Amino acid sequence: MLKIGILGFGTVGKGVYDRFHRTRETIERQLGESFKIEAILVKDRQKDRASLEEGFVTTDWEEFKNHHSYDIVFEAIGGIEPAYSYTNHFLTQGTPVISANKKLIASRGEELDACAQAGGTFYGYEAAVAGAIPIINALRATLSTTSIDRVRGILNGTTNYMLTEMIQKERSFADVLLEAQQLGYAESDPTDDIESYDAWYKLIILSRLCFGKWADTEQITRYGVSEIENWHVEVANELGCQVKLIGDAKLEDGEVRGIVSPAFVAGDELLASINGVVNAVVLYGEDIDQLSFAGPGAGGAATANSMVEDFILHSRYDGDRVVAEEQHEAKEESSYSMVFVNQASYGECLHWAEAYGVEIVESIPHSEGEAWIVKNAAVDELSQPVYQLYGNIQRITSANEVKVS
Repeated sequence: MLKIGILGFGTVGKGVYDRFHRTRETIERQLGESFKIEAILVKDRQKDRASLEEGFVTTDWEEFKNHHSYDIVFEAIGGIEPAYSYTNHFLTQGTPVISANKKLIASRGEELDACAQAGGTFYGYEAAVAGAIPIINALRATLSTTSIDRVRGILNGTTNYMLTEMIQKERSFADVLLEAQQLGYAESDPTDDIESYDAWYKLIILSRLCFGKWADTEQITRYGVSEIENWHVEVANELGCQVKLIGDAKLEDGEVRGIVSPAFVAGDELLASINGVVNAVVLYGEDIDQLSFAGPGAGGAATANSMVEDFILHSRYDGDRVVAEEQHEAKEESSYSMVFVNQASYGECLHWAEAYGVEIVESIPHSEGEAWIVKNAAVDELSQPVYQLYGNIQRITSANEVKVS
């Protein structure tokens, strides 16, 4: 009989517990043996746990770890500590751990992967990226020898919901943020979502699986969505673009480089059609061209489902992704960005354009200022809002010509 421990009993931890009980017969048939939830570590023992059918409940870590010898532990605490110490303890002992803790994995995943390898076990984190989309295990199993040279995606459901509402219904940032909080999509402190930390963590994890190495976090640039103004949205609508928070990473000179930032996405691009709280990931490679995945990106049930499926896959499959030493690098492509210039920043932006020899492909007038489409520009040197631009640049600029005429 498999003995299971659960660390944390919030939305995700309870979701894991419920998923095991709701589908017990199916899981046991897949595993070929029965299981028992031996113990659950909780933060608040005062909460009503009367509905629990099994499992010793405790708030004491020492009591939890010594209660039984576990065959698998599910970590659903969140944050760095004490989650790191607990995870390290079990992996070092050779006990596999399944986690949805993207902050921990992005920050300390390299160390914990090494602990798992040294302990002869596995550290599973399918549920840490893109909710219900099985992207991590697709890379580890189905695409285990497929060369990936770029990964791009919409990795945060909260901001995608907000941006969808802003573009399609012309609502303000403050209005849709308040609604997202009321609907439970955004936390009372929405910093991780709107300043793009959540998507940044996920891109770091995806990069490790795609390219076979953990990225230097300083090489993954991050911009939030909090500086998006109404007139930026109006310009996007005029050009037939959607505004999305996009994570984009590739191999460049043997190193992982990437960016998470708001982007203008042309209407005929695949990611432009991903709306609401849905996430999407697109893999690029010589043998696969483009391979796309989309599905629910948030919610306790989706995350818990991914954790349980991660456990079942690892119970039946011992392989992992193998990245070729001569990994293909992404093809060189021209990079286009949209720079928003208002009256106060016009002088600074003009000086920047002259100093760096910036090619301004198009200037789009607006009552609030101008939007410049620039090519291969050093946008990191600017303090103004900058958006990546994805799609056929000729179609985007011709849309502006039609508007002006």
